Amino acid sequence: MTAATGVDLLVTGFGPFPHVRVNPTAALARAVAGRLARAGMDARALVLETSYSGGLPALRRHLDETRPRAVLMLGLAARARFVRVELFARGRSSRLHADARGATPMAAPAPARGMPLRSSASTGAALETLRRAGIRTRLSPTAGRYLCDACYAAALSGRDAGVPVIFIHVPWLRPSAGTRPANRIARFRPGPAQLAAALAELGRTLAGSGKRNARQRSR
Repeated sequence: MTAATGVDLLVTGFGPFPHVRVNPTAALARAVAGRLARAGMDARALVLETSYSGGLPALRRHLDETRPRAVLMLGLAARARFVRVELFARGRSSRLHADARGATPMAAPAPARGMPLRSSASTGAALETLRRAGIRTRLSPTAGRYLCDACYAAALSGRDAGVPVIFIHVPWLRPSAGTRPANRIARFRPGPAQLAAALAELGRTLAGSGKRNARQRSR
């Protein structure tokens, strides 16, 4: 079934990929969209297969069908010690890292035409929103050379300039209470509920900006 057009906010996450059996961004995207939907917003979660031949085309199709007013994209940066607000999509996928289907990009890695693309949302405001919630956060100049960057580039290149699109990389999240001794949990790891609440606030701001921009374009 085709989703209704003009959703307030699309929140994307990823499924498993090599060496990551459970990607926390899948549950996180659903949690963020669920919080906002319960508050009355038309927010949808989309969990993408981490593949160039599956997930990337699915994202493009979904964006064309739903035409969201704002897009919040989430990815896992397993070695990160901060939540990263990504400034740019650079369109440079590496053939050294296989996707969930064991495949790599068909073309040799090279800077794509028109790249880099800067986030169309306020990255500074996103940084402050997360920091106010107690999340250790930094701006990042690159979203890597994997599906995260490829999907970020696709979302930015295919949207109207007035649609806020931003990519947030998260580290491994804090495990649930009792599953590991507290003194063995790295302090920089955010709790799932804490991070979901902060990202929901960010999503609410993005959707508000997207609505205002849409009204201005329609005048």
